[in-house]
Amino acid sequence: MSTPIIQTPIADRLSGQVALITGAAGNIGLATASRFLQEGAKVALVDISPAGLEQALSTLTKLDLPKDVTPESHILCIQADVTSADGVQKYVNETVKAWGRLDTAFLCAGFSYSSTSIFDTTEETWDKVMKINTRSAFLGIKYVATAMRELKTGGSIILASSIAGLRATPGLSAYSSAKYALRGLCQTTAAELGQYGIRVNTIHPCGVNTPMFQATWSPEKMADLLSRVPLGRWANVEDVAAVVAFLASKDACFLSGVALKIDGGAVTF
Repeated sequence: MSTPIIQTPIADRLSGQVALITGAAGNIGLATASRFLQEGAKVALVDISPAGLEQALSTLTKLDLPKDVTPESHILCIQADVTSADGVQKYVNETVKAWGRLDTAFLCAGFSYSSTSIFDTTEETWDKVMKINTRSAFLGIKYVATAMRELKTGGSIILASSIAGLRATPGLSAYSSAKYALRGLCQTTAAELGQYGIRVNTIHPCGVNTPMFQATWSPEKMADLLSRVPLGRWANVEDVAAVVAFLASKDACFLSGVALKIDGGAVTF
């Protein structure tokens, strides 16, 4: 089993950049916001939950940040419904109004459910999963790219998919379908938006050790799934945040349309 290492932010790599994160009150969104701030970016936190945003801000305020990065100057909280066009335009417009630019969007809002066979998956579950995971990404790309095109700065759009979007995942037909859809959305928009200097990529973590993931599977199934990860552990939120920060940076300036696995080798067999 591999031992998690400390993910070390690269000082000032994202200095001067503006990023927005949807689902920012969730574990992955919050860890990514922390990483972005530690690398010098200004960050707009977008979530539907006011209480979640308040807690996220409280957590980030306690970080040991670079001396020129303060919560007042580098953090903006935006309550918005990411599944509605009005909500998406709100978070894009407020971010640009506050800081005059938009360099990166990490579209991380998501929803899963306890493993359920196709026979027992309801239409309501299907619709909710598609709305939160896929519709929100479509709207996010549409309006983020519109702003980036108008600003003429290019940018990076990163979609939070999953290894469930790369291989069959029995028990998660709706979730897997939603995450597969993000690949098609990514590749098509990467081809469309490259002329504006806009890169679009997907990340595909294996199980990330969060409450949402733990609620999806039984303990027995969790043990079975872990046995198929060659590096012998689940991803942690810092693993994901480090990859997202890389994709946001100039180090990834020639990556677009890529499906980047963060899976400890799980999709090697």
